[in-house]
Amino acid sequence: MGEPQGYDRREFIYRVGTFFLLVGIGLLVFFILSESAGNAVLSYFCWGTILLIVAFIFRAQYKKGYKPSGRFSILQKLKRKPKEDKGKK
Repeated sequence: MGEPQGYDRREFIYRVGTFFLLVGIGLLVFFILSESAGNAVLSYFCWGTILLIVAFIFRAQYKKGYKPSGRFSILQKLKRKPKEDKGKK
């Protein structure tokens, strides 16, 4: 059986990485709050760090392509193009 139309495995992994990123940040915030309360829970720090590493690995596998908006098209037209060396063959 094929994949459903519009389904991209890499994009799904990217989104899972985003979820892990948010949960990892949340765990690190809980660690900081527990530290400030005087009862540090080291497991929050460890799991938060592990989830952040996994999240960055997942998110690095998928690079979103983007279409230029044309916002700076005038500047690109004005930018000088490098001159070709006529002496080279």
